[in-house]
Amino acid sequence: MSGSKHITKNEPRKYGVHNSLVSYYLLVMFGFFTFFLTNKYASARRDKYYLFLGLTAALVVAAGVAYLVNRYDRKGRTLAQPFFMPVSVTDAGFIAFYVFAVISALASPHSEETWHAFTGRNNGVILLTAYLLVYFFITRMYVYKDYVIAVYLIASCGVALLTVINFFYIDPLGVFEGYGDSVVKDFGSTIGNKNTIASYMSLFLPVAVMTFVVNEKRYMRWIAAVAVVFAYTGALSANSSSVILGLFVAVPVMAIFSARTYEHLTRFMLAMTILFASGKLLRLFSFFMDGKSKGFEFIQHFMIYDKIMYIPIAVFAALYILMTVFGGKLGERYPAKLIVIVLSVLTAASVIGVIGAMVHFTVTDTTTKLGSFDRLLRFDDKWGTHRGFMWIRSMEEYGKFDLFKKLFGYGPDTAYYVLEPHFRELSVRFGDSSTDCAHNEFINYLITQGALGLIAYLTVLGGSVIRGIRNAAKNPMALTFAAAAVCYAVQSTVNLYQPITTPIFFIFIAITEAVSRCEE
Repeated sequence: MSGSKHITKNEPRKYGVHNSLVSYYLLVMFGFFTFFLTNKYASARRDKYYLFLGLTAALVVAAGVAYLVNRYDRKGRTLAQPFFMPVSVTDAGFIAFYVFAVISALASPHSEETWHAFTGRNNGVILLTAYLLVYFFITRMYVYKDYVIAVYLIASCGVALLTVINFFYIDPLGVFEGYGDSVVKDFGSTIGNKNTIASYMSLFLPVAVMTFVVNEKRYMRWIAAVAVVFAYTGALSANSSSVILGLFVAVPVMAIFSARTYEHLTRFMLAMTILFASGKLLRLFSFFMDGKSKGFEFIQHFMIYDKIMYIPIAVFAALYILMTVFGGKLGERYPAKLIVIVLSVLTAASVIGVIGAMVHFTVTDTTTKLGSFDRLLRFDDKWGTHRGFMWIRSMEEYGKFDLFKKLFGYGPDTAYYVLEPHFRELSVRFGDSSTDCAHNEFINYLITQGALGLIAYLTVLGGSVIRGIRNAAKNPMALTFAAAAVCYAVQSTVNLYQPITTPIFFIFIAITEAVSRCEE
């Protein structure tokens, strides 16, 4: 519209129909998407793939039309946020990520497979197109509303509850019917196998904890407190190492985020008390079920049943009480920057220590018996339920690529074809006839979308998290979604993208960016 006037930065913008439609889209994604199944587990990935594409297409059409129709008021002022606003680092990363994926698809020896990627996990060009559209519509049109996150937390409690009771063979939805015991042990809730559930819980848990920590509305903190219980018990009942890996990194990261203010750190202590106490609640439930369950893995069993886990409950509870009782005096002298630095250094030292231990027991000391920790601290083909085999063979194949494929990859979600030469060895040594992924998102992006695609993806991830942290002083809820992105990224080092939980991850990336934009 020629000669139109823009609303100044200090004037409130009208909450338009297009803003509402984005919120409604999120409500459907958070409240319905994860529960949608047409044929039990057999169709979970396909069901959610097509549902996500349909919902996204509806969002683009409806919100796009509403944006164009309602953009100006009678005085010719621009009511809506400009869609083509200045491009951020995260925006540029996402555009590059998509462009590189399209180039990779067009050049792939299996180009026809790269669009829907049915041979892989559906992470082809069509799904990436949907992610790109969702990202730009949310970052340009979403206005943060507490009720959207409340629906996410409540719905996720339902997902976690189903995960827990399914783990103890309670099947109210009848989803186990028709499946053998080996399948039943690996699947749960309405999400899929245990690794996919772990991926979901890696998003749910930090959102629950950080909402409890930073949200100033009491009803939201009550919802979040209940959600922490379900998120932790659901994470343990997922019975996957990926969620434990995400949890070990997420807790110190959330501590660092919370340490920015005394009040938030105090709430964090209470959140951790609730979280670790929930493990004992799961133990009590197991007692009433007479131990009839799918069987917890070593680390999960330790975190639920070992008496030593009463120590973190007592420590966090004591810290919360002390910080509450002496809040007046301590709060006035609270050295926020110092605490953040100390926690950051300790976290970095812990990560370096673990990596150092892995290098030591993998390269220097290959004979010492490590017991249950052998498959965690000694990297070889057997590491992490033979994820080591997938990683090593993936990097071997990447090394054989020509320069173009090294830059752009073999084609979006075509890891099946990259790893096909190793299927016979995989079958003989580990009993798996084939694989369609490297079981590491970052390695998978490297071999399928190349070094440029991986760098662009890391730019999206890093740009969003950094921007959320930078703008947290104005809207602390940005930390909630940034923490979820970090936790998801960590667990994805032993997991993989799919159209069940990865859409929620990209939505949180977009919300982090949207919240940050509103506060700049």
